[in-house]
Amino acid sequence: MYLGLKEMRHEKLRYSLLSGVLLLIALVVFMLAGLANGLSNGNRQAIDNWQATDVYLNQNANETLSTSQLKLADQKTIKGDKVAPLATLSGTLRTAKNSHKTTISALATSRQAFIMPKVTSGHRINGQNQLLISNSLKADGYHIGQKVRLGTTKKTVKIVGTYASSTYMISPTVYTDVATLNRLKDMPVTSGNQQTINGFVTKNGAFKRADHDSLQHLTMATFINKLPGYSAEQLTLNTMIYFLFAIALAIIGIFMFVLTLQKQALFGVLKVQGIGTKHILAALLTQSVAMAVIGIVIGLGITVGLAQIMPAGLPFAINWLQFGGYSLALLAAAVIGALLSWRTVANIDPAVAIG
Repeated sequence: MYLGLKEMRHEKLRYSLLSGVLLLIALVVFMLAGLANGLSNGNRQAIDNWQATDVYLNQNANETLSTSQLKLADQKTIKGDKVAPLATLSGTLRTAKNSHKTTISALATSRQAFIMPKVTSGHRINGQNQLLISNSLKADGYHIGQKVRLGTTKKTVKIVGTYASSTYMISPTVYTDVATLNRLKDMPVTSGNQQTINGFVTKNGAFKRADHDSLQHLTMATFINKLPGYSAEQLTLNTMIYFLFAIALAIIGIFMFVLTLQKQALFGVLKVQGIGTKHILAALLTQSVAMAVIGIVIGLGITVGLAQIMPAGLPFAINWLQFGGYSLALLAAAVIGALLSWRTVANIDPAVAIG
């Protein structure tokens, strides 16, 4: 260990360059992880806020909420601690005079449903044509008391309250009741249990009987994975991260192998002086770990700093537990890369190496 650190102090440029390469790899890993987390949160934040366990959709909807068509009456086949109907509409939120437009995800449920967000200002929905908006939409100029339009309809609704910032499918959310959303969508039925919805959300839900018409049960994890583009998006970014681990391992492995070949005469002298293979290998491991730790720590610091100045529209989130796991993975790659030189070190013959 002492030999390895002393050599690093003597050969500052050589080891600083490799530490810089590992820093860049760590930085890219952390940035990709942050973007993956940000995109994941942007797609599912509203769903996580529900704290639900099950979703029920039409069995012919290919496990996708937007393509599912059910009726409020279908709730008779579901039991659970809490059951809430859910309807959705992706489109734009527009001012009454169309002077401003914002892409949103509109969610509708019953007024007292457990998935209806807690109001932070204004009041809950207590009448027709009322709307709750995410706090993030206030920055776009929307406010309580304002009349707005959803989608392409010419009908207006009134903003009566706001709630903590929430997104679904990357877009800010707005909430209303089922009847109001059906009126905005010009559905033929806008009252009673024959109204059209997209699905049901429950806590600890189950079917009341074996014959459950055309409903399909999904766990919340399955429902989230079936969000359009969600799985492919996460898989792509995670695969890039895994390749970076392999690259880090290869870079350290090649560097240490070349270094070992260059220092065969030195290692031969050390062996003659009674320093064994284990001590030489320990020095190599110390150097690899030191370079990896320097790169990881500085990379993590830069990532945290960049996260503070990123624009609000860029989805980026730091998951410290995940970042800790990735740091350990990079450290493990550094250790494995150094160990690849073990056989070369062990096979050094002092007589041959010294010449």
